[in-house]
Amino acid sequence: MDSTFLNKVAAAILLSVGSAWLASVVGGGVVPTIMPAKPAMSVPGLERVAIQPYMAHADAARGAVLVQAICGSCHALQPQARQSVGPVLGGVAGRPIGSDPQYAYSPALVALRAQVWSDQNLSDWLTAPARFAPGTRMSLMGLPNVAQRADIIAYLHTLNPSPPPSQSLEKSKP
Repeated sequence: MDSTFLNKVAAAILLSVGSAWLASVVGGGVVPTIMPAKPAMSVPGLERVAIQPYMAHADAARGAVLVQAICGSCHALQPQARQSVGPVLGGVAGRPIGSDPQYAYSPALVALRAQVWSDQNLSDWLTAPARFAPGTRMSLMGLPNVAQRADIIAYLHTLNPSPPPSQSLEKSKP
């Protein structure tokens, strides 16, 4: 190899890196990286719905099947189980958000530690995790079916070693 060829390779690499950097800077200046105050559109089925009327008809057995199918691959279910990809779901109902000391939560959930996983918060979370806690690492897109969410929450109540505190601690989110 002669030095002319090496110079051409070095110039090509430099120009490629420089072009990519310039495109990134220009793109970052043109497209804002902030969230809008109000979403431009709403996806049907992802509106906030009061869960309490649905809890009266919730079926924990159906919830167990749903949890195994939807949550079981990333979450352990029993409180004494080892952590998996996500935190253990046993005992989550009624527990403060992001409070399992054995799991490293995203900053989005750590910021919500003053709140409790009430039925309504669990429903809002299951509706759209990324909307409930922007920046979460949870990959679930959401469950639009409110009856399925109620079934899952009813099942999560069966995983508690003791009854959860009053469900009156609701998150006031529009």
